[in-house]
Amino acid sequence: IAIHTVKILRGTATFEDDSISPAVKTGLYDLTGTVKGLSSKQIARADVDLSGKIDKVAPLKIAGTINPLTEEAFSDLTIRFDNVDLTTATPYTGKYVGYPIRKGKLFLDLVYKVSEKQVEAENKVAVDQLTFGDKTDSPDALSLPVLLAVALLKDRNGRIDIDLPIRGNLKDPDFKYGKVVLSTLGNLLTKIAASPFTLIGKLVPGGGDAEELQHLTFEPGSADIPPAEMKKLDALTKGLEERPGLRLEITGTADPARDRRAVALQRFQEVVRNRWRQENKGTSETDLPPEVEGRMIVQLFEQWRKDQPQALQPPDAKLLTTEEMKRTLVESIKVDDDVLRALARTRAEQVQARMVGDGKLPDERVFLTDVDLTASDHDKVQSRLNITA
Repeated sequence: IAIHTVKILRGTATFEDDSISPAVKTGLYDLTGTVKGLSSKQIARADVDLSGKIDKVAPLKIAGTINPLTEEAFSDLTIRFDNVDLTTATPYTGKYVGYPIRKGKLFLDLVYKVSEKQVEAENKVAVDQLTFGDKTDSPDALSLPVLLAVALLKDRNGRIDIDLPIRGNLKDPDFKYGKVVLSTLGNLLTKIAASPFTLIGKLVPGGGDAEELQHLTFEPGSADIPPAEMKKLDALTKGLEERPGLRLEITGTADPARDRRAVALQRFQEVVRNRWRQENKGTSETDLPPEVEGRMIVQLFEQWRKDQPQALQPPDAKLLTTEEMKRTLVESIKVDDDVLRALARTRAEQVQARMVGDGKLPDERVFLTDVDLTASDHDKVQSRLNITA
């Protein structure tokens, strides 16, 4: 069989799905073009050049080569859709995604190759200004983190770009192309939503990996952000600027052991410095000579020892080293939970100020959550970060 040319003029195909409410109606209009060189010869290739419109507005272009008349059908086609209105699919998204589409345009750049029943497809999907409505109560809605995934994918211009490569064998009875596409897309959205910091890190050159970006490390007893953590915050800020639909939650933390010990040491050192100032008539010196500090530790220890009940009397100062006396004095200083809570809160506020200062991020995109006073798994104290939509 050989067919020189098939010409199509203003062809129309309509699609209507009454199995869903409201019914979905769409169509292909003004399909025009040619298929040249159809033949049953195994090596023959027919050239395809077709164009049309989806719903009378969105341009469609199909070009490439096919050979449908042979036992092992062959195709190598490029298919392009531009400006397809996504609101047509609202009944589907409301039922299966859980949210209706209020606005959005779809762009598809597809390359489909079929040879010897092997399918290779490259699906480049772009969505512009995708906006969902209020959540529906559909029992068929999939449990996908749709809003977070969309916010992670949507850039500052409101555009989403996705690559969905598909591979399969048409001889496999379990291979269903539509099912594979949906499964691949669902896995992609789930993966992105499960590790949002991975995507944020990739948006900024040298932005760091997900594990680094989820935490900010502080020295025990300090609310100052270390320089290395400043760089991490700057990378996070730039990443969030590229994804305006995302929000950041900051949980200030305090370690009940390390921070308590560090704050007690700070208080002890302040006592020693004040004693030094008094002896030197208000000197501004803060670095005490070692011998002077040692003498003051002995004096403070003896004073503290005399105030202890007889049953709790520690050993005489002569029996202890200066370091042992210092450790005993520091351990005697009580640091209650309110102090730790204030430290944790200050850490979170420092991070927030760094991210929203100088017009970097709007205040409404950076939230403080309740503090955590149980962080005790690391040598340093880690305040947690979380990304939401």
